[in-house]
Amino acid sequence: MGLEMVLGLVFGVFIIWAGNIVRTKKVFVFLAGFRDTWQPINEERLGNRVGILLIIIGVIAIFTSIFTIWFGATVGKISGVLAIIDVIMIFIVIGLDQIGY
Repeated sequence: MGLEMVLGLVFGVFIIWAGNIVRTKKVFVFLAGFRDTWQPINEERLGNRVGILLIIIGVIAIFTSIFTIWFGATVGKISGVLAIIDVIMIFIVIGLDQIGY
């Protein structure tokens, strides 16, 4: 177990914890631009969606740190693409909230 694996596991658990806070308590301070450029319209739905997406990013970080042992750098590339797709989905969810869906 290298330092990279431990850091990946700690970072993944932290992101899962942050996603759980966003999902249960509707605390959006983790999101950039909150209260400066946009206000949530439906906090319940937005918190649930963003919380689930943050939990997915945390799980991706944990799996990346574990699977890098067996598969090497290829896992980092795949998980990077998945994380970028997940971040794009977070922006889409915020946009959907702003138009009322």
